[in-house]
Amino acid sequence: MDGNATLSELYLGAQPVGVTTEGDRILLYLSDDRSIALPLEVISQLDTPALWTDTARFLLLSRAPRVESAEVTEDALIVRLTDGRELHSPLRWFPRLLYANAGERNHLEILGDDDVLHWPTLDEDIELTRLLIGGESLENEQSVQEWLVKRQNEALVLHESIDDYRIEEDR
Repeated sequence: MDGNATLSELYLGAQPVGVTTEGDRILLYLSDDRSIALPLEVISQLDTPALWTDTARFLLLSRAPRVESAEVTEDALIVRLTDGRELHSPLRWFPRLLYANAGERNHLEILGDDDVLHWPTLDEDIELTRLLIGGESLENEQSVQEWLVKRQNEALVLHESIDDYRIEEDR
């Protein structure tokens, strides 16, 4: 990873209260007693157009948004925030949701500081910041294909178990 890509996203959950430099980085102090170190190399290149590629993202928020609710339709993930906003993301961005059935899609939990959507039966987690920057799943095609094969195998085992149970019941 080159120096420009080391900071693809910055998310502040508290108000900045101070800034100092330390060696080759800037320390940003937050009101919740955390600090974030930013490499000077990145800060000095923020006005360089080459830094802003399709994959580079830089997001600064002074107040953390929160998820109120979410639903998955046939073609979109719809997330409602506590401040009244609604985010709509194409379902094709999230292959596990795309291939899931309605029951799996509806079995979701809101975790973290109300900023992570989690589908336990799909082993899928989507962070709110990813949706805010318009980002799709980071999962690669090979991983999705392996997951689909695993799902098929689990479905076959379940089907065979049900058939075995029926045979025992008939005896």
